[in-house]
Amino acid sequence: AGLPGAVGFTGLANVLTGKVSPSGHLVDTFAANSLGGPAIAYSAENTRQWLNTDWINENCADNDNNGKNINYFTIYAEGIYVGYKYYETRYEDSVMGAGNAASAAGSSTGQGWNYTDEVVFPFGHGLSYTTFEQELLDVSFDAQADEYQVQVKVTNTGDAAGKSVVQVYAQTPYGNYERENLVEKAAVQFVGMEKTDTLEPGQSVTVTVPVDRYMLASYDAYKAKGYILSAGDYYLTIGDSAHHAVNNILAFKGYTTSDGMNEEGNADKVYTWNQSELDTESYRTSQVNNTEVTNQFDHADLNAAGIEFNYLSRSDWEGTYPTEAAAQLSMNETLLEDLRLDWYTQDADAPAVSDFTQGAENSISFPDLRLVEWDDEETWNKFLDQLTLEELLTAVMDSRGTPAIDSVGMPESKRTDDNKGLDTVLVAVGEPAMEWNTETMTARTWNKERYAARGEIMALEATYCNLTEIWYGGGNIHRLPIAGRNWQYYSEDGNFGYIVGAYEAKAMQDMGVNYCVKHFFLNDQEAHREGVSTFANEQSIREIYLRAFEGAFCEGGALGVMTSFNRIGTRFASTNYNLLHNVLKGEWGFKGHVTTDAYTADSFKSHFMEELMAGVDYLCCDSTHYVEAIRTAINEGDGQAMEALRLAAKHNIYAISRTIAQNGLSKNSVVVTIVPWWETALLGAVFAVGFVAFTVAAVLTRKPKNGKEA
Repeated sequence: AGLPGAVGFTGLANVLTGKVSPSGHLVDTFAANSLGGPAIAYSAENTRQWLNTDWINENCADNDNNGKNINYFTIYAEGIYVGYKYYETRYEDSVMGAGNAASAAGSSTGQGWNYTDEVVFPFGHGLSYTTFEQELLDVSFDAQADEYQVQVKVTNTGDAAGKSVVQVYAQTPYGNYERENLVEKAAVQFVGMEKTDTLEPGQSVTVTVPVDRYMLASYDAYKAKGYILSAGDYYLTIGDSAHHAVNNILAFKGYTTSDGMNEEGNADKVYTWNQSELDTESYRTSQVNNTEVTNQFDHADLNAAGIEFNYLSRSDWEGTYPTEAAAQLSMNETLLEDLRLDWYTQDADAPAVSDFTQGAENSISFPDLRLVEWDDEETWNKFLDQLTLEELLTAVMDSRGTPAIDSVGMPESKRTDDNKGLDTVLVAVGEPAMEWNTETMTARTWNKERYAARGEIMALEATYCNLTEIWYGGGNIHRLPIAGRNWQYYSEDGNFGYIVGAYEAKAMQDMGVNYCVKHFFLNDQEAHREGVSTFANEQSIREIYLRAFEGAFCEGGALGVMTSFNRIGTRFASTNYNLLHNVLKGEWGFKGHVTTDAYTADSFKSHFMEELMAGVDYLCCDSTHYVEAIRTAINEGDGQAMEALRLAAKHNIYAISRTIAQNGLSKNSVVVTIVPWWETALLGAVFAVGFVAFTVAAVLTRKPKNGKEA
């Protein structure tokens, strides 16, 4: 049941007593051993320390808190083989006798690897009080939409009413090109779903599942350095879980239980076609804005830093399986250079501060901006020219919101965090928040309408509380069942997270509340997350870890994102230009605003100019440090900082201009900041009570003559 929120246990009782028929499915693999699988080797409490920490501490100025922020690293050694992509791929290779899959490497029993020993419930598994038959009717390709249309007839064959989920999985070619160029392929990958309405016994319905062809592309990090569509045979199949899907494909290939399958598959549920040539061009550029898509995270791959490391490969499960004894590594000069965070210097050809207009009277008010597109640079520059330096700095403050800018009629905005409910509602309206079930529980409905409903209803709650943004939505991955924030994140699968985030974000944004997805990115463990260096290859980054965020931005139009505390490679996520500028604001065309995770005074979080230049628009819960650093730089003549400040202010104001902050405003509105009488009276009462309490405490803790504490 997870964490079911305020009324979830009522729903659980309804399921157990048969009042309703369950129709949810798992969004993770439930393994027999929670500490098994290849991801555990370097993760969580297996996070490593560099062998040469003394040398690192001597040569890096960011050694605060006894080195905790620079001495630890983790490696996503499993590559793309996360969750079901590991278990189902190794199962298929065991059946086909490929890649040493049946060896003892990674076996939880110490014997030869066997699927039934390792997996209790597969990804996509679910229960019902009735039964369904799903018949694959047709698969067609819509070239204009660049998507496959999978038609499935669903029939309730049981004696109770219920809903059914049509799950679609794909297998893409794994041939010589892929083996030679280290492009890994899972046996199956989730690519689409639809859920029926309630079907009565005997009732049938035809469901069409759209499958974006982009979901079939693989990222070639070493040869093409971009997305490819491999040459060879492709398969689309329907199945009640990832395991059923791979068994269907194996059956289509001619395998049976006599070959080691643990159940027979159904070849009639498989559609196949052949692509004759390798395609490196279809997704060479972004589908959003034609920006070239190519490697941005070589700095996160140990091999690029001169440290040889082999990621898990299905070409040799035994020889590449991660072991805890491996990866005793020393940091080198290349990695140390990225670890240092003081890289910003003003360019020689940077503009002067005096090149920018301040305090102009251009008669453009905040309410005017709701219809001004991001690319209308003339109007935006005229608006920004009206603001003084102090007003620009106001736009990058955060005190759970942005203060008003009276001169342009911009009211204050309010933001909130969400874990299982809006945590500032108590302050906003004097009542406790609704307690929601966890994100994972919503994801398990496999229901796009439910995802949209959650985004919409949370936005309504936020609107009632006069909140313009929720730091909400979890784009990270359930890489391990023991990761600290799994209840906040969608799933173990990047494509699944893409879909959930897209629907939730769009619904929330359509209601005028910003969907601020977090924590961006590779924040898939809590152990040492304050500054841990995280290494992964670009294929797994693109296909899994970025993909789970991508839907919220590129499909859902999310206008907020919160970065993470870890490092990508050894580069701090909040100062990672490749991540925030090249991918987020470049490839994905993001126009909203970027915040850090909650600011504290740890030195590695205090490289403000580097954060500004990388693309951070405000620091979460900080209204002084970021502002003061930028003000100082500009007052010292840094025109490049002034230019970056204007851009950050534009991102922040643009995001706010698309929210309920516009409600009730017109060009003639005047915003006046006041302090209500009751707030002053309340503050005085608080000070009075506090003075009395501290005085009493001081008297009670005096030292009596016998020397003992009273």
